Amino acid sequence: MKQNEIIDKLKKIPLFAEICENDEYMNEVSRICTIRKFRKDEKIIVEGDIGSEMFIVYDGAVEIIKRSRAGDDFTVVKLKAEYNVFFGEMALIDDDKRSATVLALEDSIFIVIDKDDFEKLGNRKPEIGLPITRVILKTLASRLRKTNEDVLTLFDALVNEIKN
Repeated sequence: MKQNEIIDKLKKIPLFAEICENDEYMNEVSRICTIRKFRKDEKIIVEGDIGSEMFIVYDGAVEIIKRSRAGDDFTVVKLKAEYNVFFGEMALIDDDKRSATVLALEDSIFIVIDKDDFEKLGNRKPEIGLPITRVILKTLASRLRKTNEDVLTLFDALVNEIKN
């Protein structure tokens, strides 16, 4: 895959929205990207594993799977390359366990960014790393707010169940 093809895809990804108009910045980001292919039904990320990479779906489709406390797997969402999606971005920020399993639904191609490479780029060029990190943190904050709403909804349902 050519560097300009990588850059064209990166420019469509919301994670790079704050820097996508700057060709120099996008060139820098594309230099830390690698390409990885996965076959249909191959696991890209496994829930509970420690990860150090984020993935951008360049071509193909994936399924995000969560395991319930009872041990049952359920599909959270299915994502296609044309949705301009990424996953595993928290691995660029922390060294925690993966929160879900990601499975290739078909033969797929991914643009991959490694945490060490991202940190080196951010240290060398904070004007690139900071805006990307800011978008990741905004995404995390949004997810946290939604989780809080979900907890309140469940709490209200539990209170109503107890009252009745």
